[in-house]
Amino acid sequence: MRAKRSKKYRKIMSSYQMTFSFHEPYQVLLDSHFLKACHHFHMPLKKYLDNTLHGECRLFVTKCTLAKIMGDWEKQKPGEKGKEGGKTLRWPGRPDFLPPPTEIPLRYCKHKNDEGEELGIVSEGRCLLDLLAGQTHGNEQAKNKQHYILATADADEREAKSKGFLDVRERARLIPGVPIVYVKRSVMILEELSGASENVRRKGEKEKLAQGLLGVGDRKRKRGDGEENEDELDLEGQTSGPGIRGLKKPKGPNPLSVKKKKVKNSAQTEEGHAGAVASGQESQLKRKRRRKHVAKTANDMGDSVGQDSAAPTTASEAVG
Repeated sequence: MRAKRSKKYRKIMSSYQMTFSFHEPYQVLLDSHFLKACHHFHMPLKKYLDNTLHGECRLFVTKCTLAKIMGDWEKQKPGEKGKEGGKTLRWPGRPDFLPPPTEIPLRYCKHKNDEGEELGIVSEGRCLLDLLAGQTHGNEQAKNKQHYILATADADEREAKSKGFLDVRERARLIPGVPIVYVKRSVMILEELSGASENVRRKGEKEKLAQGLLGVGDRKRKRGDGEENEDELDLEGQTSGPGIRGLKKPKGPNPLSVKKKKVKNSAQTEEGHAGAVASGQESQLKRKRRRKHVAKTANDMGDSVGQDSAAPTTASEAVG
């Protein structure tokens, strides 16, 4: 298989895994045309399917498919062919393109009509479509609940023109979530998602996008809200469950670029506090004495002048 085609098939299977919950080992339903084509082109079933689907596969054949193969084989059986060397040549009991049950086991299928009555063995096309669609009745929506993968091939021209022929591949495209593998000219091909499957995938993506936008809107804080609103939003975020993937949380500063805080010793801080208290008490005890200045009146000025004139001017006058 080429690298480009392999990458494409891997992408298709990842889409089925994400949208329709497919998982390994994949369950593959084989029809009679697929078995004939693989045997004709000498293609090992298990190896080619594992490489095409990029995962381990489990191959199954329904009872109705086995009944069709054995019915066609019995029609072609001519009986005894003749004798060679004294031995009677007989027609083999099973065709060469049908692997033994140890390699491809039978898948149980149970078909009912609208009234609930069992129908037994039905045509191969109807059997495969019933398993793929979940045996819907009335207006029920078809859904591939068992995650089956259909492996088919083009039918013979004679069979395709026969009355009552069902094109299984065309009908299976109408059921969402059904991968289809077919053989064309010794190449095993995996079809892309059908229209029904693509619609389901787009619808699921829109729903996820809407849920993500609603979750982001609930977490946003409105301007002007107080601390109470902030606490309520925090409680809602805790109770709502895990946060939405892809949202970046606010980051703090780089711890290597932040200046470290200086840690003071407790003894020094206590001594400084005690010294401050003592100095405050001393300042309260020792008060500064300030001189009071009183304004002099006119009488006080006259008395002071008379005293100055009456006083002796010299020492001789004072003695005399």
